Amino acid sequence: MKTVKGMKDPKGKILMSFIFFMFFMGSALSTQGRPDLLVDTAWVAAHAYDRNVRVVDMRMRGFAEGHIPGAVPLENDLIRIANRPPTFLPTEAEFEQLMARRGISNQTRVVVYDDRGGIYAARLWFVLNAFGHSNVALLDGGWTKWIKEGRPTTSAPTDVHAPVPGMFRAKLNAGMVATAADVVAAIGKPGVKIVDARTQAEIEGRDLRGIKRGGAVPSAVPVYWEDTLNLEARTFKSRAEIEKLYLDRGVGPNDEAIIYCQVGMRASHDAFTLALIGRTKFRVYYGSWEEWGNREDLPIKKEQVQGSRFRVQASR
Repeated sequence: MKTVKGMKDPKGKILMSFIFFMFFMGSALSTQGRPDLLVDTAWVAAHAYDRNVRVVDMRMRGFAEGHIPGAVPLENDLIRIANRPPTFLPTEAEFEQLMARRGISNQTRVVVYDDRGGIYAARLWFVLNAFGHSNVALLDGGWTKWIKEGRPTTSAPTDVHAPVPGMFRAKLNAGMVATAADVVAAIGKPGVKIVDARTQAEIEGRDLRGIKRGGAVPSAVPVYWEDTLNLEARTFKSRAEIEKLYLDRGVGPNDEAIIYCQVGMRASHDAFTLALIGRTKFRVYYGSWEEWGNREDLPIKKEQVQGSRFRVQASR
């Protein structure tokens, strides 16, 4: 192609404009966030009995004594199978039955709450998304905020219609779930951040919690799950605050994140907060430290406090 005399070749400018546009779009996704992933107490009070809404109580205890009217309970250990590597998830058929028995179909808007700032609720959020159901939100502030506001509770069981075959169809999205092999491949890999949602004591290997080995995955960065919360109210911090937290830990908007904890609850919470700020490139290592720390073939690092300095020990 000939260039007209006196005119500059525009290709360079077009390329630079395209690169700038793509960068801007990636940044915009992060700053816009996903406000649809949270609902407030007023919304739940108004919509808990809507035909296309199901409120799920993920607290460890207390449902029989009192819960949000219209809510149904779900036990945490039903959505993670401890002896089922590499994903530790229920089968698609098992999950379909769990949802159908609670009146949840593929058209249902699911709202989940607990009493600890979302640590249990976010696990169901993750598993629902992993099985292809993205129409799910957390109640911001959960049971803590509901009670503080003096909203009504009931001890009566919620009337759930008998499950209809085909109400809920699950299809596993393997792109949301990381295995131990995926984590090994991600260690030190550019563009991938392994995120540890546990306490500093666990990361340092001082708090084993029944696991054979203590420490952390090599190259992992800590983002403790409660750092995303306003602790007294058990509500989520602003998107700007959560974004800053991840950026300060080196988890950039274009990085892929693989998140782990001990048994996938705190990791799911971190994953939820990444989604909340608009990030889409993340996976949860659902086997987490319960698998990693009990397998002798997987590498670990230990950070030991010596005065004001850390000493890192890598071992297998």
